[in-house]
Amino acid sequence: MHPAQATTDLLDTTEKVFRLIDAGDYDALAPMMTKNTAAVLTRELILDTWAQAVADTGNLVDCRDTRLELPDGTPIDTSEAVHGTLIGHTTINCEAGHWVGRVAYNTDQNITGVLIVPPNHDQLPF
Repeated sequence: MHPAQATTDLLDTTEKVFRLIDAGDYDALAPMMTKNTAAVLTRELILDTWAQAVADTGNLVDCRDTRLELPDGTPIDTSEAVHGTLIGHTTINCEAGHWVGRVAYNTDQNITGVLIVPPNHDQLPF
């Protein structure tokens, strides 16, 4: 069993993920992912997805209301040390709208998933 993980850095990391995507810096993003995740979330997939988001709502302005959750949506206090998968959740604020950004982290704090979805989304995989 992995030891409990500190969570404070994951708030900044969650916002960093979306700044890197916005900058098109896949080379900095890829090493933050597990190998399996990077094989699925390719440069082309990440950058094409973000290009569509920018076409719909304009350029990234900032991330706000960033928080950590358990996969079931239970909020995590950043002073807590927890076991298992954690989800970074943020509002991606763009020039003409916003998106919900979610980043899944494993117990080693490597990225195992990234979602960019509309605010009125249905059920999500994490």
